[in-house]
Amino acid sequence: MKIAITGLTGFLGHYLAKKLFKRNVTIQSLIRTTSNILLFKDYEKKITFIKGDMTDKETLKKFVLGADVVIHMAYERNGASFREAANKDTKRFVEANLLGSIELLDASKQAGVKQFIFISSCAVYGYIFPHIPLDELHPLMPDSNYGAYKASVEAFCHSYFLSKVFDITIFRPVGIYGINPHLAHSAWYNIVKDIKHGANVEVSGGGKVVHVEDVAQAIDLAIGNKEASGKICNLSDFYVDNLSVARIAKDICSSKSNISGTPKQPIHTIDNARSQTLGIHYAGMPGLMQYVRELIDRV
Repeated sequence: MKIAITGLTGFLGHYLAKKLFKRNVTIQSLIRTTSNILLFKDYEKKITFIKGDMTDKETLKKFVLGADVVIHMAYERNGASFREAANKDTKRFVEANLLGSIELLDASKQAGVKQFIFISSCAVYGYIFPHIPLDELHPLMPDSNYGAYKASVEAFCHSYFLSKVFDITIFRPVGIYGINPHLAHSAWYNIVKDIKHGANVEVSGGGKVVHVEDVAQAIDLAIGNKEASGKICNLSDFYVDNLSVARIAKDICSSKSNISGTPKQPIHTIDNARSQTLGIHYAGMPGLMQYVRELIDRV
């Protein structure tokens, strides 16, 4: 099986690659000239790197040529946060991400791809209707350009699927945590580092989270799976406030840090039942605690 992947050199891509290399697959990876491929040195024989970006039609045709499955994770943001990038240069944002995604769908159609997997985001929901369950059928009313982009690509995915071009699967992860190859970009890095070194910390906020390995597992389970055909799945484990993470870190390393802050409570709960029907098992609180332990060992 040949799998074409955008965003392989990103945070999620690093974990997905390790998962896929256990399969008998070859991978084609679309990368920019600035992409760091050193992490994949041990797997060079299994990966073909194709340099270019999502705005180049000819590059996209070459990228998907011969692929059975396309996994689309890439998001051009040039070092900015996900939401900042969507507001910084709207024209470039639309060209590189939205139009580029549509061109990728079309190139996949022309190449005879069998399955297209799109990594969307819970940002597509935006405004939450108070009396409607927050499952995959909840109306989409994005409150950010980033969410609007993801929702737009989802709509085009549905169009190709309902036109019987190829199978599609869409995943909507919440905040993804895990050890990032760029360690300082790991979730709660600064909080854990300060606590390990005995500094006093004041924390606020929180959010819905999912472990990066669980997202990689979901993608792996969807590949070639007819049960995933046409499906949208929320990927959400649980809500955690940052004060709780700080306390976990303090307990694990017996720090003398003083921790202050007010716990933040969740307003809505995202339904993840559909993802579990695909066989996805979430790391839960034990997974979060193991992550904090590993982060403490590394900072």
